[in-house]
Amino acid sequence: MNFIAIDFETAHANYPCEIGLTRVENGILEESKSWLIKPACYPYMNPWNERVHGISSADLVRSNTFEELWSELKPWFDDSILVAHNAPFDMRVLRSSLAYYDLAIPTAGYFCSVSLSRKAWKHLPSHSLGSVCDYHDIRFHHHRAGDDAEACARISLKAFETVDAMNLEDGLKKLGLALKKL
Repeated sequence: MNFIAIDFETAHANYPCEIGLTRVENGILEESKSWLIKPACYPYMNPWNERVHGISSADLVRSNTFEELWSELKPWFDDSILVAHNAPFDMRVLRSSLAYYDLAIPTAGYFCSVSLSRKAWKHLPSHSLGSVCDYHDIRFHHHRAGDDAEACARISLKAFETVDAMNLEDGLKKLGLALKKL
């Protein structure tokens, strides 16, 4: 059970201002990290986004751009399986960031923990990250990328437990999901 959970917070549209990554190896959370990112639209911050995550342009003055961080981030992605809560959003931000800086798309597959939770806990009225975490008594600082990535990893592991998955591929198969390509 090996995968990388990912979460982005954005300054505006597809411009990330924070990334969080959590590494799961053999079903155990091994490492969680987050980085503030000076977005390509800096110093502009969409006021709505800023209210949601609390990251301001002042917080990003000394941050690196996505391009400057890529050499540190890239090893997390190469030949990995990624998961995000609402993966279409996070994969769009990732692809947009890579394209903006003309960086190659890594070889990675991904799946969505929203889809996973909808299959595992059909009875829940909502499958938002906050709702699923509340259901499982997972405490975290919502809308901060590192905490959201870790919460996503924990939810994914719990979903695989519900079907007694032997490994990630077995869990996805039992829950009726398939990996997508980045």
